Amino acid sequence: MSKRSQVSLEAKLRAVKQCLALESSPNQEAKQLGYSAYTIRQWIWKYKEEGLRGLVESRTWHAYSNELKQAAVQDVLSGRSSIEKAIQTYHISSRSVLSRWISKYTQEIVWKNTLQGKGRSHMKKGRKTTFEERIEIVKYLQVCPQ
Repeated sequence: MSKRSQVSLEAKLRAVKQCLALESSPNQEAKQLGYSAYTIRQWIWKYKEEGLRGLVESRTWHAYSNELKQAAVQDVLSGRSSIEKAIQTYHISSRSVLSRWISKYTQEIVWKNTLQGKGRSHMKKGRKTTFEERIEIVKYLQVCPQ
């Protein structure tokens, strides 16, 4: 099942603008859209920080250094910062990302770099085949029983 947002960019923008104009509250918008008030507040914060671009759903992975992860987790666990404040301070994409880091930290699981291994092929690069070689392969596969 996809975790992509079911709310359009226009609906997010309308909710944010209504809250900023004090015509509505995050709680009211949350009930109307079927989301949590926390989510609406996140939209408002992202809109204030990045404008319309902050409301556009990201389609890429965010890379975070181990030092940033460590600092964010330490701030939350020491009580210097709430999860929400740490997300804003360290520009972390979501609450679930930070919660996962905290969970791994408390279970003493070693962090890997965010993009370690992603996007790299596990196969070695082979040589290019000619058109004639591909025809020969197809003919061979048609003759050989599988």
